[in-house]
Amino acid sequence: MEVKYTDAHCHAHEFEESELARYAETFAAIVAVSDDLESSIRTVRLAERFGYLVPCVGIHPWSLKALGRVDEELRELERLVVERGVRCLGEVGLDLAFTPETYDAQLSLFRRLLEIARDHDLALNLHTAKAWRQALEEVSRYGIRRALFHWYTGPPDVLSEIVARGYLVSINPTVRVSEKHREVARRVALACLAFESDGPYQYRGLYLTPDLIPETVRFVAEVRGVEPAELVAAAQENLERLLG
Repeated sequence: MEVKYTDAHCHAHEFEESELARYAETFAAIVAVSDDLESSIRTVRLAERFGYLVPCVGIHPWSLKALGRVDEELRELERLVVERGVRCLGEVGLDLAFTPETYDAQLSLFRRLLEIARDHDLALNLHTAKAWRQALEEVSRYGIRRALFHWYTGPPDVLSEIVARGYLVSINPTVRVSEKHREVARRVALACLAFESDGPYQYRGLYLTPDLIPETVRFVAEVRGVEPAELVAAAQENLERLLG
């Protein structure tokens, strides 16, 4: 039987449709995150065309400076959830690594997004760069049942708390060049493991796209001393649970 992979965090709205058509041959599901209202609308439309795409709508913390009318944009995001059956908010979260100067505004926006997620029982696809504990505390405080911490490189104690709450952690192709991320891939419980590309993105000589997922799975399988098929099956099951 042909193996099909999953990608838990990908910016599909930035790819050409010809590329997305090609990924349908390799992937059972790609979770497509958004950066703002405009990309959220495009993501939902792409998911209606490509059945293997699972749309997430949201506002990335990096997009905060570009926000005009926050109230209106949040209403439109909630409308997409209600009218188009969206099951996930993402990419949303907090960032203390790249945009710490907007943290207070990020937190205010994140809490409003968490209200939407709580009210509609949505999954979260989270950006938490150097704000791992803060994001975990907020998500827990709002009673969010399902969440994924993408490209996690935080401390082991926070990882343990994420796993204890049943949230997922996605492993990125940068596991090959990042010792911190490799240690996460080694430690995270199988029941909380997913794989992601975060594509399209350039990082330390790597061009991240879904094409790198198969070799990433094989690499992590070697690190953990298991068969790749075990990781593929676990990642798919975990993603199905995340998305309800």
